Amino acid sequence: MPLALRVTLTAIVWSVAIATHLMLSVAAGGAIVLVSLLAIAATAWLWGGAVGLAVGVAVGAAEGDLIRTQLAIGALPELVRAGHLFVPVTFGLIGLALGSTSTLRRQIRVHRDASDRAQYDVLTGLLNRSTFEARLEEWMRTAAADRPPMFAVLFVDLDRFKFVNDTFGHDVGDHLLRSIARTLRDNVRDEDIVARVGGDEFVIALRGLRDRETAAVIAEKLVKLLSAPFDVDGRAITVSASIGIAVYPRDGESVTALTKSADYAMYAVKSGGKNAFNFSTAEMRVSQTRRLDLERALRNALHDNELELVYQPQVSLDDGRLVGLEALLRWNSRELGLVSPTEFIPIAEEAGLIVPIGHWLLREACFQIRTWQAYGFADLKVAVNVSTLQFRQPEFLKQVTEAVADSRIDPAMLEIEITESVLIDQFELAVQTLRRLDRMGVRTALDDFGTGYSSLAYLQRLPIGTLKIDRSFIAGLTLSPTGQSGSVVPIIDAMTAMGRKLGKTIVAEGVETEAQARYLAQIGVDRAQGYLYSKPLTAAKADALLRGLVRAGSAAKRPSSRPVTSNSDAIVLMRD
Repeated sequence: MPLALRVTLTAIVWSVAIATHLMLSVAAGGAIVLVSLLAIAATAWLWGGAVGLAVGVAVGAAEGDLIRTQLAIGALPELVRAGHLFVPVTFGLIGLALGSTSTLRRQIRVHRDASDRAQYDVLTGLLNRSTFEARLEEWMRTAAADRPPMFAVLFVDLDRFKFVNDTFGHDVGDHLLRSIARTLRDNVRDEDIVARVGGDEFVIALRGLRDRETAAVIAEKLVKLLSAPFDVDGRAITVSASIGIAVYPRDGESVTALTKSADYAMYAVKSGGKNAFNFSTAEMRVSQTRRLDLERALRNALHDNELELVYQPQVSLDDGRLVGLEALLRWNSRELGLVSPTEFIPIAEEAGLIVPIGHWLLREACFQIRTWQAYGFADLKVAVNVSTLQFRQPEFLKQVTEAVADSRIDPAMLEIEITESVLIDQFELAVQTLRRLDRMGVRTALDDFGTGYSSLAYLQRLPIGTLKIDRSFIAGLTLSPTGQSGSVVPIIDAMTAMGRKLGKTIVAEGVETEAQARYLAQIGVDRAQGYLYSKPLTAAKADALLRGLVRAGSAAKRPSSRPVTSNSDAIVLMRD
């Protein structure tokens, strides 16, 4: 209740009490009026019976000299008979009544505020998740009465909100969320439901739809509205939104199933480029269910020892010697079976699991190198793939240093492979990290060369020793007996010439035919790996291969021996 209104109501009550008292009092002097006004002010703030009683005692004392002359307990009957307790009791009862009313009112207000907090999002004023789900359940119970019994759930996720928070701060982010909430609420009907269910996630339920196209029209409108600039404290801030749509009952007959379907559709929009909307499909739900199963199982894969490394040999195109191996990650899940790296590695990156997995891979490879170093393969190089996320971690260099030190290997036997994506946004940081690896003696390679964002200016500055031509180019290299070649030949020729001019070692991935190997050797490619030479080998088979080379006297341990060619016993060992 507003303070002015409280004071007014209190004044009315006290005025009645004072008027009654003045009519009954013999001495209606100014002191009584002053004390009564003080009582009004005190009660307006404190609303307590004790205050009323205390004021009454004071007034009664002023009239009858109660405190000075009649404090004795034995005089109480005389005081009652004389009427001297009328004033304090009257004031006390009035104060008690007002105080009780105020307490009750406060309790009602607290209960109402608690109820509001339980139903509404504090920041935006929209419904929260639990209230939204309760309303949606009610819709489902009464949907049979609708003609048709159809409604849609729109899952709205902002695309660039983290960038806004990181750049401008959380206060600006909160202001933006409130603006977006108003936009959503103002562009649906009163009977529709809008809720905030996460940091930058909202859901909208649209009731009474005649067809799916109505939901599409609304979603398209919201996509356009949310991609327009928002004025936040004088700044024009632009975000966009990805919206997934699920329709009841086709895409789910429970609240959980329906909202999951909308969520899956939203993720499909994210994967397809964002700033759009998409309807849920059965294929999409199967795919997302598979993804969630993979993520759940992958979280336990390290602990359950389900990950392993395999090693694919690299050979010199000049003389056919085995010069290195690439360590490749494999996952054989007890629950899901053998899972392709192309399927689980992107999930590991999205779920934040790639960093601990990459750390394990690095150490595992280093300790395997230690075994082969003991065989005498001082020039053998083992390449380890490092994700962009892992490479950018502050502790990455420390992890490499510790892995090399703990395994006691020659750093030159370890090669860190990165992709061109590490050069985006944080090029200078990438250069510094690569230079520190170089000072440590660890070699580096640029994987999937030709598929990313490299430029001559970048390559000149990068302390990288090896460029790996991506297998997609080698697959397009078709050679006929007359010497005619595929359309990728000029590209491969240019990449090879550029790499050699920059003093880089050139490696071709995915070599599968003798004709490809001959052509690559002719244009100056240094090394090759692929099924022509060997499929990826388990650690045990790779170990057996190297032991065989040592016995055959064709490895680096005996450099004076004849070279190992692609037709040699060593290559036969690899193919086996």
